Amino acid sequence: MSEAAVNSALNPNPLVILWIACMGIALVLVPRKYVLFPLLMVAAYITLGQYVMVGPAHFTMLRFMVLFGVVRMVLRNDFTFSFHAVDKAVIYWVISSIVTYTILWQTPQALINRLGLCFDSFGIYFLFRAYLADFDDIARVVSFCALLMVPLAGSMIIEYTTGRNPFAVLNGVPLLSEVRNGHVRCQGSFRHPILMGTFGATQIPLIITLWWRNKMSRTIAIAGLLAAAIIVYCSGSSGAFMAGLYGIVGLGFWFLRDRMRMVRWALVVGLVIIQLIMKSPIWYLMARLSSVTGGTGWHRAYLIDQALRYLNEWWLVGTKVTAHWMPTGLLIDPTKADITNQYLAQGVNGGLLTMVLFILIIVRAFKAVGNATRDLAEGEFADRIVVWSMGAALFAHTVAFISVSYFDQISVFWFFLIAVMATAHKIAAAQKAMASIKPARTAAVPQSPWETVASGGSWS
Repeated sequence: MSEAAVNSALNPNPLVILWIACMGIALVLVPRKYVLFPLLMVAAYITLGQYVMVGPAHFTMLRFMVLFGVVRMVLRNDFTFSFHAVDKAVIYWVISSIVTYTILWQTPQALINRLGLCFDSFGIYFLFRAYLADFDDIARVVSFCALLMVPLAGSMIIEYTTGRNPFAVLNGVPLLSEVRNGHVRCQGSFRHPILMGTFGATQIPLIITLWWRNKMSRTIAIAGLLAAAIIVYCSGSSGAFMAGLYGIVGLGFWFLRDRMRMVRWALVVGLVIIQLIMKSPIWYLMARLSSVTGGTGWHRAYLIDQALRYLNEWWLVGTKVTAHWMPTGLLIDPTKADITNQYLAQGVNGGLLTMVLFILIIVRAFKAVGNATRDLAEGEFADRIVVWSMGAALFAHTVAFISVSYFDQISVFWFFLIAVMATAHKIAAAQKAMASIKPARTAAVPQSPWETVASGGSWS
């Protein structure tokens, strides 16, 4: 690649290049239990707005980290795990995204764009699947994410009070913060305040469960929760606030974990009753809530209306033009409306099939949490509650998807979540299998009275 080709792209800051080099080398060399830390540090602090052109392809800093991860897996033969239903759903979704988008646009650039999606999605997702082997690994990553948010929260406070983003010194994000209705909306290292706030909000359920692991984890949990709250508040996003709230509500359903079928049916019946009472479609509840919490709920509700109205335009492989859906469009592309909905974004870029497969990932991830919770019925409480928190965090993401589409490094933490849910189910199933064969091995060996008492039995 020529120097001119590099200069034609958005040149990364020299500090960023040095940081990526150090983190990439660390990813290859550090002990296995720390291997995901460099990837997470890059995702948290380096915006995707910086890239290098390699031929026709954009290589973000995150893609370089994925390359380092692939190198490590090849050198150390670390890609050893059995496939889960969630893994297969991710594969189906990526394949559908590539095929439909390429058919829609019918250009080499479209194929290159989707191959980039494939590289990012598979690389990040399967790195997490390869290096999360037990609940200690999961807790370690959750703890590290909590610590990562502390410096981010500090930068958000500076940005909120000055209106200037400290991360602008690294390039990739604007210096001056967005201001709406007189309030600064901070974005930190992320590419939009809503995504920054959503990152903090969706980590809250996971961080809370650190309280039950050990004393050090409790300290980390307090620091992480405080940082997450600051991030959500400074982002000025009502969508992020609601995602965090629903995540906590989802965690609270732990006390009804044996009655979740009843809870789901009650929710469905409640929504049907509300729809019978309302004159407008039920998704206009967002408009009513935004009148209390602030935000653009009407825009998001009307977008769903329009997507259903123009279903014939996008159901097959997506659509190139959406500007006529909404009264306002995107400044950077006059042919596009602002698709602030992750589900609809899947449909617009890949048709109904891609949207359904994306939802299938969510469904299978929820199912993995339910199965893992049942398999761990007699296990350690700290492990069981962290599995349940994954479902709560996923619930928070599914709520956030109604108000924003993910287009920056928050996708790393999304892939972490669904990967860890597949891993947790595998771990729980293995522990259940071991527990079921242990009595059979020890039944033939007579116990002494002392051994019986020590194991919790009675020998009287």
